[in-house]
Amino acid sequence: ATCRDNQGAPLTVSSRAMFASSALVTTQWSIPAGLTRARTARASRATAQPVVAGKAKKAAKAADKKAAKADKKAAAKQAPVSKQAKDAARKKAAAAMRDVVSRQGKAYDRIVKEMDRDEYREYILSVRHNSPEPVQQLCDWLPIAEVVVADKQAYEAKKFFRSVGSDIPETEQQAVGADQIEGVPAIKAKLPAMRDEAVGMAYLMAGSVVKDVPFEELEFGVEDWGSFEMAVDAYEAQQSTSKRFAAAAATLGVAADDDPADVKRVYRKLIATEHPDRNPNSSQEKFNAIKEAYELLSDRGGQSGTTFEGLGDKAKRDFRNLNDVHAGVTSKGGEMVEADVGSKVEVVMRSLTIYDRIKTMFIARNVSLGARKAEKTKASGKAAAEEETAVEEEVAAPEPVAA
Repeated sequence: ATCRDNQGAPLTVSSRAMFASSALVTTQWSIPAGLTRARTARASRATAQPVVAGKAKKAAKAADKKAAKADKKAAAKQAPVSKQAKDAARKKAAAAMRDVVSRQGKAYDRIVKEMDRDEYREYILSVRHNSPEPVQQLCDWLPIAEVVVADKQAYEAKKFFRSVGSDIPETEQQAVGADQIEGVPAIKAKLPAMRDEAVGMAYLMAGSVVKDVPFEELEFGVEDWGSFEMAVDAYEAQQSTSKRFAAAAATLGVAADDDPADVKRVYRKLIATEHPDRNPNSSQEKFNAIKEAYELLSDRGGQSGTTFEGLGDKAKRDFRNLNDVHAGVTSKGGEMVEADVGSKVEVVMRSLTIYDRIKTMFIARNVSLGARKAEKTKASGKAAAEEETAVEEEVAAPEPVAA
């Protein structure tokens, strides 16, 4: 059959070609829309892929490698530390502390050896853990170091002239008298800069528990050697009569190291209930025994102090908490004047571990006090919990039904 157009005329070859082309276009436009969009999206994604080559390719690889290295380093930091690593770190820290203490001790010995006695003053530095739950070794004041406060000008002059092998000329000797050396304010002012030294001294006396105590929770106290010797003598006397104190405490029903306020409260209750005129079942002997026990425990003899400050004759001891001392003011002629303590004095420490007796004595005392305090706190907590439980049970109990 001959193909004809709309007018009935036969189609030529060129007409057929045009028709086929027109049909092809119609067929293309009739392609499903979804298929067309899918093909277009794939083409777009292919076009969007960046072409990385040359320097850009090397830079990308370097960045990926750097990121992988950083991730590996972060993972290593989070990995658990081995026991060997912990032991090595602990030994390194302990060695560093011993080195600091050793250097301080040598400097202390030089000052005491080379300076005149009236050019320096000696004190005892004690430390306490100021916390609701202190470590046992520091639950009360623990003496940790001797502290020498010296005339800095005289000390520096002697060091210089000694280094050049000559004596100090008379005109250069402008020593400050011992009464002019305000040791306690000087120690207060210097202590923040001697943090490592103070912690090292405490570490050698109290042990590794100190490293877990924040420095901000440590309190420091100072007294001169004479005052400290009174405390030592009183505690030794207390230990020698420990059986007497134990017997007195048993008579009152308390512990020998209980707080004085608690002992006094128990005593008042006993003295009222056991008075022969009020209690016919009591006796004069029992009443007198209670009085004698309280007199012994209440520090009538100046030996049974339950706190470090309470040891010895309280009127003669000069122990001072550095928190109560102003570092920049000193007394002179009854007036208060600003003191440039940093430029006038040299402050150096020496560990009290050289006196084995002192370390053993006061560590044992504090551990004993700490154990008793912990036991007392535990008992109080248990009693409070039982009381709270009893109240809750009473509240929860059903009301009686009226008959």
